[in-house]
Amino acid sequence: MSQRSLLIAVLLFTVFSASAQKSRVLSAVQLMESEKYEDAKELIELAAKHKRTAEWPRTWYTRGLLCQTAFEKGFEKSEKKKINLYPNQLYVAYSSYQKALRLDKREKIKPLIAQQYYTLSNDFQKLGGRLYKLKDFEGATKAFEHALILSKSQLISAETDVNLVYNTAMSAYAGQDWEKAISYLEGLNQDAYSPNAALLLYRAHIAAGDSLAAGEVLYEGLSAYNYDTVMVLQFVDHLVREERSAEALDILDTALIHRPGAYVYPWTKGLVLQGMERYQEAILSFERALAIAPMEETIYYHLGVCYYNMGVKKSDEALRIRQNAAYREAREEARSLFEKSVQYLENAHQINLYHRPTNTLLLQLYHRLQLKDKQAEMERLLR
Repeated sequence: MSQRSLLIAVLLFTVFSASAQKSRVLSAVQLMESEKYEDAKELIELAAKHKRTAEWPRTWYTRGLLCQTAFEKGFEKSEKKKINLYPNQLYVAYSSYQKALRLDKREKIKPLIAQQYYTLSNDFQKLGGRLYKLKDFEGATKAFEHALILSKSQLISAETDVNLVYNTAMSAYAGQDWEKAISYLEGLNQDAYSPNAALLLYRAHIAAGDSLAAGEVLYEGLSAYNYDTVMVLQFVDHLVREERSAEALDILDTALIHRPGAYVYPWTKGLVLQGMERYQEAILSFERALAIAPMEETIYYHLGVCYYNMGVKKSDEALRIRQNAAYREAREEARSLFEKSVQYLENAHQINLYHRPTNTLLLQLYHRLQLKDKQAEMERLLR
């Protein structure tokens, strides 16, 4: 055989060999369309390992399409075999598409992959949702993050889906990955996404040990979310915990200006004042709340607590008085305060017969005031 004939023979063999390998890819597509995914996988993996077709963009595009299609069919029908055709199947799809793009110098495959990226992003969201329900928060976060990566790809150029960002933040938060949770929640909070996002960001900062940043989130959130009630109450709680009760009172006064019909603000202000042992002011605030919400048993209860605490204080003062007349006067004042406490606590008891803190305090007062019949009745109720 001449040298020329030999070269032609080698060339023909090479072309035939490459063509045979490419036919495997085409056959894999046909098998995939018939939902014979295992057979398609066998062919596409052979093509992926062959020297020539391993450099062919369509090989990797087809591999990605196989992974994605099998996942979608399996997810739709809850068929684990199809969902688990490959370990970490959607990630294999993504990496296969990425490799196809790197090999696609002429950009022939690029439009096809762009179409798949839309659905692949949705597939990752479905995977994230399922993993979240299974409490695999790390896996859910990873899936949601890949959905975000795809949605931000230049191939799609879609606007950022803030709900997807929120889901990613939620899964990171649930998994106690505070760094990731904070990074996603900060972006949402900057766009004033929702009061709940701000509250989660606050709690994530607290969990991460940064109370200063946490407080700033709530302070800025007051105006951003128009003095949202939960935001106000959380900030008040934060300030009280940091022994900044005076600031908490200022916040509540401002909140009451924004929402004068909300009983929760004067009620909460009463609680703060009660904690500061400023009982007379607390009573005024509770009475304001009661005027707005006359059937709220907790307001009656805390009014009773204020009068009880004032009565105890007055009783202690009486014990230190030497003069009989002054002593008797102090004792009468204390009794009057205890009787006032009973009045409010009995109102609370009428609304809720089984509120144990109310009933326990009433029992103590009945004993102190020597109201024997009421004491016996309350003892029976508390058994």
